[in-house]
Amino acid sequence: MPKTATPAFSAMDLTARHPCTGELLSTVKFMVQTLAAAGELQCELTYDGLRAAEAKGSKGGRRPAVATTKTGDVRTAYPEGRSIAALARDHGVSRGAIRTAVADLLPDRIATEEEAPAPELPVTLDMPGPPSEPPSTRA
Repeated sequence: MPKTATPAFSAMDLTARHPCTGELLSTVKFMVQTLAAAGELQCELTYDGLRAAEAKGSKGGRRPAVATTKTGDVRTAYPEGRSIAALARDHGVSRGAIRTAVADLLPDRIATEEEAPAPELPVTLDMPGPPSEPPSTRA
């Protein structure tokens, strides 16, 4: 019999049915409806709070590790040849924070020659058991 995980309702069986009709007990229905209503209310309050913050001009999420006053310095120093590690040491942040600040300045991918085919490597399979004869080639 599954029971709820919270201690306050741990003795309530959520699959309890009436012995004659087999329907869910009214207490179980009430409990499920109450929990669903509480969850919906929490969702509405969260959504209202996000809309209010957006109206004030706040944007959600974590603040960037590189302060906006330093971002300009980082974005000018990186194209001049300063390494990401050196910029991170100078500004006291992680290399990932520097990468985020200069994300649009980073190369999208390493340039490769599209004309060059991939080299064919020999494939050998080491199978357990006695060695089999190689397939004969018919001409």
